[in-house]
Order: sequence, then structure tokens, then C-alpha cells
Amino acid sequence: MPRVLKVLLEIDDELVRALNGLARDNSAVRAGTALCARWLSFLEIGLMLLLGATGRRSAAWQMLVAVASVYAACEFGGLVWRRRRPFERLDGISPLSSHAGGRSFPSRHVASGLAMAAIGKRAHPGLGALMEAIAWMLGLSRVMAGLHYPSDVISAAPLAPGELLRHFTVAVFVVHADSVLL
Repeated sequence: MPRVLKVLLEIDDELVRALNGLARDNSAVRAGTALCARWLSFLEIGLMLLLGATGRRSAAWQMLVAVASVYAACEFGGLVWRRRRPFERLDGISPLSSHAGGRSFPSRHVASGLAMAAIGKRAHPGLGALMEAIAWMLGLSRVMAGLHYPSDVISAAPLAPGELLRHFTVAVFVVHADSVLL
């Protein structure tokens, strides 16, 4: 392993330890971290449904297609780098939200949230900006909860716009089939 990569991974480990320790040491921060790590993704889904319910159904359909594309890309990334979750791999990490073990890299939650936000910004700029902020908050909370490393969250960001381009033709079909599908 190249020295630079080894140093970066050590920094990744230390950041998880520091953030997880910060969350564990304060009951209010611990409770907030667990709540955010568990439920912010559902808030993203709720905002997507709100967008669809307010007459922007094609944007909601595009978000679903984007999430499916991002999911596949994240699964592939997990096959390439099979890194275990921090609470499984590192001593002193306590998971603050119940979660099964498994692959950590990259964060599907953040990649999906950012992909949804990019679509949301086109349909409703304010709502899209809120979705983007929630996706980043979700990522931070999942690092603090010991479920992800910072690099899992950061590496999810490029997947969102890349997958948006890849699913463009499917999204165009969904937009034009919107009245038929709904």
C-alpha cells in the first residue's frame, strides 16, 4: 500500500474515533446523532414525496431512477473496496444507531441524498438546497455514529452527479411516461 494512502486511511480512522468519541461523551449529542443517522434518510424520502405531491411528479420519478443508479454504483464500489464499518473494524468505536455489519464504502445514503438534491434543485431550488444540506448532515451523523468513515461520505459525492448523467436516458423516458405511469 502506498505511504500516502496509508496515512490518509490512518487519518480517516482517527477522525471516526474523534467524532464518535465526541458523540458518545455528551448525552444530547449522542441522542441527536443516533436520531439523525437513523431518520434523516426518511426525511429525504418525505421531501421527494412532497415534491411529487406538489405537481413535480417527473422530478420525483427522476429521483427514484437516480437512487437506483446510485445504489448500483455504490454496490460496485463496495465490491472494489471491501472495507468493514468502523464499529466492526476499530477498537473504541461504539455504534450509536443499530446497524448490521457489512461494507462501509461508499455511503449509499449520502450518494442517494445528493443525487436527489441535484434533481430537486432543478425542480425547486430551495427544496433541493435543503435536501443537499440534509444529505451532508446525514453523512456527518453516520460518521459520528460509527457507521461510516469520512472518506465513505466524501467519496459518495462524485457518484451522485456521475450517476445523474448515466441515468439521463432512463429519466427522459420516465419524464415522458409520467402521465402514463401515474
